[in-house]
Amino acid sequence: MTGVDHDALAGWADAVLPEAHRRAARQDGTVVRVARILATEHPDWAQRFADLNRRAKRVSTAALHHDPDAQWLARLITQVHVSYPATWPDIGWRESPQAVPEGTDLPSEVLACVVPYDHLGARYDVIVVGSGAGGGVAAQEYAEAGRSVLVVERGDAPLTDTLARDHLRSAHADSGLEAMSGPPLTGNPRMGGAGEQWAPSHPRWGNNAMTLGGGTRVSGGQAWRFAPEDFRMASTYGVPEGSALADWPVTYDEMERYYAHAEFEWGVSGAPGPPPVEGRRSGPFPLPPLSRTAASQRLREGAEHLGWGTLPVPMLVNSEPYRGRAACIRCAQCVGFSCPVGAKAGSQNTTLWRAARTGRLTIVMGAQAVRLTASAQGRVTGVVLRGGVDDAPWELTVQADEIALGAGAIESARLLLASPTDHEPHGIGNNHDQVGRHLQAHVYAGAVGVFADEVEEGMGPGPAVATNDFRHGNPGLVGGGVLANDFVPTPASALSILQDARLLPFAGEELLTGLAHLLPRLQRVVGPVHEMSTADARVTLDPRVTDARGMAAARLSGDVHPEDLRVQSFLTSRAEEWLRASGALTVVPYAQRTRGQGPSVGPHQAGTCRMGVSPESSVLDPVGRVWGHENLRVVDGAALVTNGGVDPVLTIIANAYRIMDAAVGADGADDGFGA
Repeated sequence: MTGVDHDALAGWADAVLPEAHRRAARQDGTVVRVARILATEHPDWAQRFADLNRRAKRVSTAALHHDPDAQWLARLITQVHVSYPATWPDIGWRESPQAVPEGTDLPSEVLACVVPYDHLGARYDVIVVGSGAGGGVAAQEYAEAGRSVLVVERGDAPLTDTLARDHLRSAHADSGLEAMSGPPLTGNPRMGGAGEQWAPSHPRWGNNAMTLGGGTRVSGGQAWRFAPEDFRMASTYGVPEGSALADWPVTYDEMERYYAHAEFEWGVSGAPGPPPVEGRRSGPFPLPPLSRTAASQRLREGAEHLGWGTLPVPMLVNSEPYRGRAACIRCAQCVGFSCPVGAKAGSQNTTLWRAARTGRLTIVMGAQAVRLTASAQGRVTGVVLRGGVDDAPWELTVQADEIALGAGAIESARLLLASPTDHEPHGIGNNHDQVGRHLQAHVYAGAVGVFADEVEEGMGPGPAVATNDFRHGNPGLVGGGVLANDFVPTPASALSILQDARLLPFAGEELLTGLAHLLPRLQRVVGPVHEMSTADARVTLDPRVTDARGMAAARLSGDVHPEDLRVQSFLTSRAEEWLRASGALTVVPYAQRTRGQGPSVGPHQAGTCRMGVSPESSVLDPVGRVWGHENLRVVDGAALVTNGGVDPVLTIIANAYRIMDAAVGADGADDGFGA
């Protein structure tokens, strides 16, 4: 069936899995499923498997500890096995603390706006590229201001049930398989600075989902405001050597009303933290925080012992019914999954839904924006779209008076670079070689803790307690970051966590009994590092490699700044300290990142089209317009000057509302800002 020796693969499964599970693995199709994965998603594995068998002769402890191929295959076998529901009783994992009622996170009004490419009009008032956090805001604000809006989404719209269940193909799984939220593994290469080529399943590709709703549909939903210092990092700390650290052209006080509006429009549950860390608030959170969990209570007590302040983690998750959406049912599948009842806020059930209700929204899916068009005078006039239906490619040019880019930091920069004109031969907005620079995301710090008693109830989403004490003011360091407990892991992800921490073997009799024992005792404390942007961390176009639509592949080059690694080490030590103070018997720190691993990328990508006060050092003006183009805006994370020591999604949303207020506030309908 695959070119992989099926009997040999079964022998590997027998050697990896405990004896009690070997027959079940054959009966529930684990071996067949692994063989199919190797055939369809990793066709090169036929030869690699033959080479592995020759090297290993038989599965041995030495092979599993020292051979990367052996480790990968053993991990895949066990992840496939424990993702099968029949195994869950044996490891004590349950899908949800209660039955999941019927529900959806895809409103019918939004789906009704989806049209096939050959039904598109020749012109719209506005084209929005991307349907995620920033793109959704742009669609809402333009539509509510009376404009006809076309949203271009490169991915598709899997049904809620499809995205709410699959442990191996969720957006945050580390199985190496194709995520159900896209994009496809084949035909979507990204390149490294040294010529490496990666598929979307590779960590260095930097995937943040391509589906209706973008990353917001499958994110964990942490909804932090940036602190006042995050907007004036250069003024607060100076500019570290080798960095391009800069202040925003807007302050926290100017952003505050848009934060408040974003929290109201999307629905954020939370409670204020210590005043010295967070900036002023013009009003309370619209929703109370989600109730505490056993783990968060334990960590709160540990923080009190250390003298640290704590607060609930603000979440884009309804703690009670809000604006027509249900309350969270506390299921154990949140980050990487769609919400089965629509309690998690994404653009598909907030901003796009409101745009759909105007009757002025059109959505085309499976359409890739490959180039912006421009007039002879250099004014941007439209977008060239490409896609495929039943393997037949199509291309279409759609005109618009205004265009908003919300495709994510990497793809928005790529589109500008792929759109040269006579006036801007190196790409629109790039006459000063700024497009694509200052790529950043988040290096993560953290630690894994194992407690003597059960602290993990499987009550999602998971993050429920955090400390802001280390976001700023850390002696001798620039910046810092929040620390919080992490999301509830699936059995497959828990296996990886525990194996990476060397708390579980890759094979043998202790594999699943150990997982059953450790899973309810496992707790992680993690946090993002506020990175120092550098001009050399950047997106360019590869001159030789193209994707399935004929567009030049993005090349990611550069590296993180040394200060990021110092802050990572500091925050990891604090995570260890917190877990021990909370009663963890075993604490394993996250591996320290080293230089030479390329720029930081991932779901939190930002900075490639940063705002500023001069086109010589930025791509966008202070209200998000590409310098020299009053009708072209960037509304996603690319606009962010710095990325904070927290999840940036709420800042992306708030900044998009601010940009759109400048775009349509004077002539739009009552926008409710400041309400």
